[in-house]
Amino acid sequence: MRRLALFRKGADGEDGVTLIIVALCLIGLFGMLVLVVDVGGLLLNRREMVNASDAAALAAAKSCISPMSQDTTAPEFAADTLATENSSKAKAASIQNIIAPASLACKPAPTTGYLTVQYSADQHLFFAPVLGAGNTGSVTTQATVIWGPPKAMNPLPLVVYENSFNNCQLDTDPTPGPNCYIWETNKNTGGSQSGFGYLDLRTDKPSQYGWNSVPGAVCTNTGLLRDWVENYPDPDVGDLPINYPAATPVCRLDGGASSVFGNDNKKDGPVYDLIGDRVLFFPINRCDPATPATFGQLDQNGNPISCGLTPNQYDIVGFVALKLINVYTPNQAKGTTTACGNITQNFAANSPDIDLDTLSALCGSYTALSAPTLKTGPCCTEGVQYTYDAVNHVIHWTDGKENNVKITWDAIVNGPCGQAPPGGNEGHCLVVQIVDVAIGGSDPGTGEGVGSNIRAYRLCDSLVSGSCRPILP
Repeated sequence: MRRLALFRKGADGEDGVTLIIVALCLIGLFGMLVLVVDVGGLLLNRREMVNASDAAALAAAKSCISPMSQDTTAPEFAADTLATENSSKAKAASIQNIIAPASLACKPAPTTGYLTVQYSADQHLFFAPVLGAGNTGSVTTQATVIWGPPKAMNPLPLVVYENSFNNCQLDTDPTPGPNCYIWETNKNTGGSQSGFGYLDLRTDKPSQYGWNSVPGAVCTNTGLLRDWVENYPDPDVGDLPINYPAATPVCRLDGGASSVFGNDNKKDGPVYDLIGDRVLFFPINRCDPATPATFGQLDQNGNPISCGLTPNQYDIVGFVALKLINVYTPNQAKGTTTACGNITQNFAANSPDIDLDTLSALCGSYTALSAPTLKTGPCCTEGVQYTYDAVNHVIHWTDGKENNVKITWDAIVNGPCGQAPPGGNEGHCLVVQIVDVAIGGSDPGTGEGVGSNIRAYRLCDSLVSGSCRPILP
């Protein structure tokens, strides 16, 4: 008790202890302020810079692997633009931020490759100088991207066409994120084929059927289609390779709609269970509409054929990662088509144009008009007696006198997937969200030219074993 009393009175020279305790508390307080304000600011800055470096690396890789005909942006400029958009503090001007490889060969880029970017940003420190540190800190981050043709994937047995991907624009420059749609129908290429795009994923007898089968294989059917979708990703299928730069023939399966989509009234097919946030991988088929030298899919003799013809084997050139947002049955997806116009017209050599939009005013709202039919006796043929402007819906008469020409047309209200393919009322519409795909060049699959195949690119971490393989150790 005596010492406690003396302490309060400042006896025995203990009057300075309070100052020492206060000083120690102040040091601790400033230390906490440094941790909360300065170190916290550095960590926040670092998070921004990680995002900036990742975005910059992806932008540089995309620019690097894209042919000049698609993207003229220099990789360094593309990287700096995305870096500064993600962090205003990123030092980009007058600095070479692509630091590896030492000599970056772009435009054209090698078939496989990588690049590493590095960005720095300064951070003002408020309390650290009190403890003897400087008043400025720095954050530096790196990101590495590798690219190359897709090697293998465990895909769904549903093909998407590289050049007929509707509003997803798979064959140009698809933007990850926004919803778009594809059609699973035998009219999805605008031709007369009868294949819905179901693939045979078996690999045990390439001379008879399956994935990576021999050109001209017999392509016998299998009953495993539902199992492959229901068990996706089916471990019995495993990762299936593509033969870059050569073609990868894959047998087509006949029928199968009920196996995949079930009863449309009940929606009890396994594809509906895939709707959600999971990432799905679809194989991409190369098929060209008219030029024999670039046909991809094959007939029963192993000869290349155009998109509009029913293939025996597809030519798989890559994969696209999608999220399945919704599936519409044929009745839900097709929209409505109603008879709108039925008029009789007398024509002369100088007859005025007929505007179907004006004549369709009483048909209610519509999103499209069908091409009109003109008929009287042996007349009339588009391109001979008349022309039709499908954009402005105008008929222009080009022939001589013709009386009592009956003109009919329909008003179309599009469904949730736009206007259904012609005669495609039996097809299902898949609303999807693109996760990742990269396509280079105009002729994927043949190995001809700089950008002749799909090249995937992704971020990796060289400090994580195997992350950057097979490009980097």
